[in-house]
Amino acid sequence: MKIFTKRKILVFFLLLVIFFILNFFNVKEFFYSFSEDIQTKLWKVNSNCELIENQKIISLIAENEELKEENTFLRESLGLKNYPEISLISGRIISKDYISDSILINTGSKDGVKVGFPVVINNNILIGRVSEVYDNYSRVKLLSSKDNLTDVSINGVVALAKGKGSELISLEMFPHDKDLKEGDLILTSSLGGNYPAGLVIGKVKNPKKIDSEPFQFSEIEKPYNIFSIDRLNVLKVTTIFND
Repeated sequence: MKIFTKRKILVFFLLLVIFFILNFFNVKEFFYSFSEDIQTKLWKVNSNCELIENQKIISLIAENEELKEENTFLRESLGLKNYPEISLISGRIISKDYISDSILINTGSKDGVKVGFPVVINNNILIGRVSEVYDNYSRVKLLSSKDNLTDVSINGVVALAKGKGSELISLEMFPHDKDLKEGDLILTSSLGGNYPAGLVIGKVKNPKKIDSEPFQFSEIEKPYNIFSIDRLNVLKVTTIFND
C-alpha cells in the first residue's frame, strides 16, 4: 500500500514537472530554433540556384540591350555618311579630367586611332580631338581645353571658338557688321583644315557687341554635359583632316 502510494506520488510529481516545463518553455520555439540553421542553409541553396539562373537571364538581356544600344548609337552617328572618306571608330570613355579638360577613351592605335582625329557624340556633335594615342586607349583634348582654337561658321560667317578651360568655350573674332543672335547654331568650318565642315559645336549665348571693338563675341552653349557622356565615335578621316 505504501509502495503504491509512493508510485502515485512519483507519477504526480513527474506530471507536475512536465506541466511546469511546458508552461515555462515553448516547445515549438525550441524546435524552430533547432531547425533554423538547417532551414536557412536550404533556403540559401535554393536562393543561390535561383540567383545564378536570374543572373544568367539578366546577363543575356543586358547583352542584347547592349547590342541594341550600340546599333542605335552608330545609326545616330551615321549622319556623316555624306563623307565617304570618313569611317567611325566606336569607343567608350574610361575617365574624365575636369582640370585639364580631357578624357581617356578605350580605343587606341590597335583600333586605327591617330593623333588629330576628331571625336564626336551622337547627332554629329564635336567634343574634341585625339591628342595622345597608345595601343589600347587614347586621350582626347576637349574643345573647352584652354587656348584650343577651332574654326567655326555661324550662318555662313566665319569666326573662332576658343577653349577657356573648365568646360567653357567662347566665340571670338565674329565680324562687327554681321548679325549675331542668341541661339544661333555654331558649326565647324573647313577653313582651318582640322575638322570636316558642319559638325555641331553649340549655340550662341549672351552675344555682346561693343561699338569700339572690331569683333563681336559670345559664350558658346554646348549641347551636352561631358560628365553625362559614355559613348562616342572617333572619326577616322583621310582626305579632310590635315595631319
